[in-house]
Amino acid sequence: MTVYKRGAKGVFYMDFVVKGERVYKSTERFTKREAVLIEATEKKRLMEEATLSPKEKSSRLKLSEAIKVVFDERWKDNKDGNKSQRNAERLIDHVGDIPIGRIDEEVFRKLVKKLETTGIEPATINRYLASLKTLLRHHGQRWEHIKLKKERKGRIRVLSDEEEVAAIQLLRETIHPPKRAYFKEIADLAEVLVDTGMRLSEAINLNYLDVNFRTNLISIWFNKGDRPRSVPMTSRVKAILKARKAGNPVKPFSVDIHQADHAWDWVRKTMGLQNDKEFVLHALRHTCASRLVNRDIDLYVVKEWLGHSSIQVTEKYAHLSPSKLKEAASSLEPEKVLPVDVNIDGSHDKSSYRRKYLHAVK
Repeated sequence: MTVYKRGAKGVFYMDFVVKGERVYKSTERFTKREAVLIEATEKKRLMEEATLSPKEKSSRLKLSEAIKVVFDERWKDNKDGNKSQRNAERLIDHVGDIPIGRIDEEVFRKLVKKLETTGIEPATINRYLASLKTLLRHHGQRWEHIKLKKERKGRIRVLSDEEEVAAIQLLRETIHPPKRAYFKEIADLAEVLVDTGMRLSEAINLNYLDVNFRTNLISIWFNKGDRPRSVPMTSRVKAILKARKAGNPVKPFSVDIHQADHAWDWVRKTMGLQNDKEFVLHALRHTCASRLVNRDIDLYVVKEWLGHSSIQVTEKYAHLSPSKLKEAASSLEPEKVLPVDVNIDGSHDKSSYRRKYLHAVK
C-alpha cells in the first residue's frame, strides 16, 4: 500500500520510489480514491521527468522557481544580486508564473510592449530584460531573442560654476527648519562629490580609516564595479573632511541616500530647475569628469580616477576636451600662399618675393 492515512485529520500520504528516488509527501486529500489519483498523476509526471535531459527539465521550471535557482547559484554572491532578483521577479507580474521554456519571441514582444506602456525608461526596461536573459542562459534555454532596447544617451548634465555656487549656498546659508537641519551636511557632501567624482553611495559609506591626510588620498574599497581605487583630495575636500572628523571620528557623513536626494530635490526646485530631470546629485560626478577632461587630463587617468569599468565608459566625456577640437579646427585653416614676383619675360620669381617677405618680417 503506497497510499495511507495518517494524522488526526486523516490526510492521505503517498510513499513510492521512482528511479531509485523515494517520494514521500501528502496528497492533500481526505479520501483514498482521490489520493490514489493524485499518486498516479505524480508517478506519471516523475517517470516522464526521469527521461528528460537537464535542458528539458529546466524548461518546465516556473519562472519563480527558476529565479530562486539563479539567485542561490549565481546572484546571491554578487553585489547587485538582490536587485537582479527583484528585477526578474517583477516580470512575473507581466507574463505570469509560466514555465521558462515558454518564454519565446511572442512572449518577449508582449512583455516589452507591456513594460513600455508603464512609462518607464528604456534603461529600466533593459535591466529587467538583462535579468531575464541571464536567467534563461543559466538554465540552458534559448535567450538570443531577448534583445535590449536602444537607450537614449542624452546629454551629460554638468553643473556650471555658478550653479554649483548657488546650490551650495542654498544648502549651507538658508535658515532651515529642524526637519531640514541636515541640509547643511549635504552642502559639505556636494562639495566632496564634485571635487572627487565619487558616487553618492561611495561618499556616504566612506570611513575615516580610508582617508589618509598624509598622502592626500581617499581609498575606495567597495564600489559598483568592485574595483578598489584611490582618489586624491583637493584642499577643499581635505578641509571639509578634517572639520567633520571632530563631530564623528568614524565616518564623515551620517545622512543616507534618501536624505541626500531629498535635499537636492529641494535645491532643484528652489533654483527653478524642477523640470531639469538631469540636475541630480550624480551630475556632480559628471561635473568632476568634465572638469578633468577640460583641463586636458588624459582619459586613462580620468578612467582610474572615476573607477570606470572600461575606457569606453570614460570616452563619453572625450568630446568635452577643448584642445583637441582647437587642434582639429586649426588644421582646417587655409595655408598662407606667398605671392610671387612676375619678371618682365613673364616668368615667376619666387625667391625674390621670399627675400622681400623675410626681410619685412624681420
